[in-house]
Amino acid sequence: PDARDALSIMHDSSTKSADELSSLNSLGIGFPCKMGDYDECSAATALLTSAGLGSVKEVQMCVLGLLGKSGLPRPEGGGLGGLCLPTSCGPEHLQSEHFRKFLEETLQSDMGLTDIGERYLTNLKDTVELSDATSAAFTCGSHAFKPDNLSVLVAALTIVLLFLLAMSTVTEYWFPRLHQQLGKLGPAFSARRNLNRLFDTGRRRSEFRCLDGLRALSMGWVVLGHELAFEGTIGYINPFAVFPPTGALSGWLAQILFSSRYAVDTFFFISGFLVFYSATNYLNDDASGTKNQIDGQWVLGYTLKRWLRLTPTYMFSILLWWKIAPLLGSGPLWFHWKTSVGLCDDFWWTNPLYINNLVPFGQGEGRTCFFHGWYLANDFQFYLITPLFLLTYQRSRKWAAALIVFIVCSSTVAAFLAAKSSGWSAADLDGAAVAEYDRFGYIMPYFRIPAYLIGILLAMAWLTFHPKLTAQAQMDQMVPGMREKPRQGRIDPFMATVIETLALSLLLLCVFGGIDADQYKPCAYTMWPQGRVACGSGPEWDTTERAAYASLVKPTWSVGLALLCWVAFQGQAGIVGWLLNHDAWVVPARLSFGMYLLHPLIINVWFQKQTQFFRWSTVDFMLRFFGVLTGTYIASIVLYLALESPCGYLLKHLRSAPGKRNGAPISLPDPGELSSLLKKAEEQIPGERGMLHKKHSLYHSVEVTTEGTK
Repeated sequence: PDARDALSIMHDSSTKSADELSSLNSLGIGFPCKMGDYDECSAATALLTSAGLGSVKEVQMCVLGLLGKSGLPRPEGGGLGGLCLPTSCGPEHLQSEHFRKFLEETLQSDMGLTDIGERYLTNLKDTVELSDATSAAFTCGSHAFKPDNLSVLVAALTIVLLFLLAMSTVTEYWFPRLHQQLGKLGPAFSARRNLNRLFDTGRRRSEFRCLDGLRALSMGWVVLGHELAFEGTIGYINPFAVFPPTGALSGWLAQILFSSRYAVDTFFFISGFLVFYSATNYLNDDASGTKNQIDGQWVLGYTLKRWLRLTPTYMFSILLWWKIAPLLGSGPLWFHWKTSVGLCDDFWWTNPLYINNLVPFGQGEGRTCFFHGWYLANDFQFYLITPLFLLTYQRSRKWAAALIVFIVCSSTVAAFLAAKSSGWSAADLDGAAVAEYDRFGYIMPYFRIPAYLIGILLAMAWLTFHPKLTAQAQMDQMVPGMREKPRQGRIDPFMATVIETLALSLLLLCVFGGIDADQYKPCAYTMWPQGRVACGSGPEWDTTERAAYASLVKPTWSVGLALLCWVAFQGQAGIVGWLLNHDAWVVPARLSFGMYLLHPLIINVWFQKQTQFFRWSTVDFMLRFFGVLTGTYIASIVLYLALESPCGYLLKHLRSAPGKRNGAPISLPDPGELSSLLKKAEEQIPGERGMLHKKHSLYHSVEVTTEGTK
């Protein structure tokens, strides 16, 4: 009886009607089928164990169609069905000629099969034949991972970091003497100190506040786009409600999802601006009155500082992705982790060297360890060549600007020619054309550098027309409540409106300008949009238009950002500037590094534990988005408290002795002068007397930044 009940469960949890599934899948529009009932199938194991059938003690779900027989995802995507089978039946058995003959002979023999047994074997035979007809392979089992030695070490490191965080925080409140004995580790891992720094909205330059808004919104945009990509990889049970020409992705609002890739260009743009602006201010801010020179020692310190600031948090996140996340689940879709783990086994060393966008060459972001780390590789490479522009800028501002314009134009032209000759496309539904673009264009530094350089160009313009504020003016802006002096170089209000309108027009053009390419059904990843079958952008765009879209849209986006920032920096961007300048963006902007590193881990662990394909609805999609965003936000706070902020604190104290800045002497303000300044501030803002009265503690916590002594 237990065996019969187990077989009933196995049959009931398997998908049926293989012929109907085959005809539906031939539409080639996505993921039309279920995977069977994974949880119900698992329940049969207990019955088989009690039945005492010898070797048949456990069952597993085998899903057909997630992979092709080549081992790669099928061009049509999705699955064709699921079978609940004994664990002794693996993919190699199901795809063997011997097994097919066994099924045929068994069904034709006079063995006295029960009704449920005959129906189970018939369905099994139909599904195996469907595998042959579609060249689809089976993936079987829970795909669970077992921890190895490195997994144990990463788990131990995580526990140590959390212990240091807890110990430093507890001793700071209840055991201050013990806290002092911790030395630099005490304040480095203090949750109180780090949270105060994280949520302090007063320590940022007022004119550049809009960059926080851009960074925070772009981070949310990245999460939104990656959520859609991961869901599409897993599949939907109602593809006609999702994909063009009938689904939600053919509408105007869907362009916001497809355009999320521009968020990375926003990061490049911000990085270029801030790196160049900060470095230029340092080089022009020597206490002796002479400009610091760019030499080998300076470049070494410049490079090492960046590497040390990024790499500990970056590599720890990779270790979580590589060795911890695969242990957190199992299921029919969990096999995707095998690819990620295998790539990190082979290429993890490329990430701390920041060459993972180039090695292995021509594989695209999906075939690298920690796939989204390509952005950090590009950004670090751009950072390394920035001294070239700094050196040129010191000698001639005009030549520096001309050099940047030349490189931006050259990169854009090269991208156009490469896209046209190779048939690349940046339209997401263009199948093989997108795959080729991803391999040889999307993550390559020579095609991604325009956004970074346009950020540098904006920094050059700002430094030229808006010289750095005096030390007194900087202190005035540091003190809450101090009346801010009018900015120098404000442009005519009418001209500011024109610039803002032009900027927003360029940005909206980039977001919605590609809607014509998303009105036909998606191309399979082996299909080209200009082929015989109408798919992707093929019916609307020719090769030249696709090449123009792939090469021009990112520089156009960056120019729009530069124009918008120009008016926003001067407080003339109206309601858009008010939105971007709001203090609500400060904390998400500071957490953006950790959020960028962790959000694919959150998405993968959640989504690949699914036992069914997704069902599309706009409400469900947005709820999942906010769930991922919230989980990522919380995880990034923990990462900030346990590693990112402590590493920054320790690095700062390792590289700087008191009264030193990167080895160069600086002049700290005289205590008497500082006392007079604070008294003046107290007279102007009486409500802040409590904060400003502690002159000595404020003096001893004076912070030296790239903007000088505050």
